[in-house]
Amino acid sequence: MMALPANGGPSLGTDASSSRKFYTLTASLREVYDDNVNTTNVNPQSSWETILSPSILVDFPTADGDFSARYTFNATYYSNYGNNGGSSGGNSSIQLTHELVAQYMHSFSNRFNLSLAEQFRYYVEPSLFESTGTVYNNGAYVANTLNGTFGAQWTPLFGTTTTYANTIVRYDESAVADSQNDIENTGSETLSFAILPKISVVLGGIVDDLSYDDTSRGYTNYTGFAGVQWQPLPSLSVSAQGGLSYTEIDQGQPLISPYAALSINWMLGARSALSFSYSHDVVPTDEFDASGQIADRFTSNFRYDITTNLSAHLQGILTSSNVSQSFISSGSGISAYNEIDYAVDTGLTYHYNSYLNLDSGLIFSGVSSQLDYRDYTRDQVYLGVRGTY
Repeated sequence: MMALPANGGPSLGTDASSSRKFYTLTASLREVYDDNVNTTNVNPQSSWETILSPSILVDFPTADGDFSARYTFNATYYSNYGNNGGSSGGNSSIQLTHELVAQYMHSFSNRFNLSLAEQFRYYVEPSLFESTGTVYNNGAYVANTLNGTFGAQWTPLFGTTTTYANTIVRYDESAVADSQNDIENTGSETLSFAILPKISVVLGGIVDDLSYDDTSRGYTNYTGFAGVQWQPLPSLSVSAQGGLSYTEIDQGQPLISPYAALSINWMLGARSALSFSYSHDVVPTDEFDASGQIADRFTSNFRYDITTNLSAHLQGILTSSNVSQSFISSGSGISAYNEIDYAVDTGLTYHYNSYLNLDSGLIFSGVSSQLDYRDYTRDQVYLGVRGTY
C-alpha cells in the first residue's frame, strides 16, 4: 500500500504506572509454534520459536507539542529454521531484529498542526500487517519510513491536509535485493469544506512514485479524488472517497483505473473499539516480474474488554490483487493473474495488574495465487507474558 501516514504515525504505546515519568520499560517472552516458518508450499518446515523482546519508550511533552520514541530489540530462537538464509533443514537459528519508532507533534496554534514520524525496522519475519516489505520470508531486510502531516484550518469552514512519506526497503541477501530493493515517495493534498456541522466535502490528489534499485520495474501513479467525511456521533467517524488514477508503468503502457477508499472508526462504548478500512488502488507487489498491481484491500481491527482483567482482539487484512498484462515485464514468461493474500491475528490478554499481562492467540496467513509457486499457508499459535514498568 502507499506509504501514507496512518493516524499521524506509528503508535508508541502508553505508560502503565500511575505516576507520570518520561520513560516506560517493557519486556515480553513469547513461545510460538509455527507450521511453515519459510512460507513455502514445497516441504514446509515447522518450528518452535522463543521470542524475547525488551523495549524502552521515552516521552517528552511540552506546552505546545510532544516528542516520543520507542526502541524494541527482538531475539528469536528457531528450533528448525529450514532452508531459509542458507541453513539446511533441521538446523536451529537465532535471529536478531530491531525497531525504532519516533514521533514529534507540534501545535503552532489551535488551527495549525504538524506531525512527523520515523520508523526504522530491521526484520526477518514478513510484514503481514505493515505497508512495506513482503508477505514472504525472504531473509533479513531494512524498512525505513519517514512521513509528515501538516494540518491547517484556514477558516471555520475550510481546511487543508498535506502529507509526504518516504519509504526505503533493503534486503541483506543479494539474490533478493536484486529484485526487491526499492524506494517509494508519496505526497498528497486534501481540501476540506464543511457544509453541515457533522459533514465535510473533500477534494484532493495523490502522487505515488515507486522505483527499484537494480531492476526496471515500478510506476508513477497520479490520483484525483472527491469524497465526504461524516461524524454522526462523537464516537463514530466515516470517510469515503472516489476518483481516478493515471499510472505510468515502467516497461508498460499507461493505465487509467478507478480509485476508492473507505474508513470507519467506532468506539463501541467504554469497552470496545472497531476500525475498518477499504481501498481500491495501484500498489506495489513483491512478484519480481511485475511493476505493481491493482488491489482491493480490506483491513479491520477489533478490541473488546470482556472484563476488567480480560480482553480480546481480532486484527485482519485481506488483499485481492489483479495483475494485468500492463504491469508484467515483457519477456517474463508469465501472463496476467489474480492473487489473494491474508493475515488474521486473534487472541486473549489477561491483565494480571497494570504491570503484568499474559497473552495467547493464533495467527493465520497465506497466499492463494494463480501463479502456483507463490501459494502457501502458515499457521502460528503463541503464548507469552509481558511486563511493563
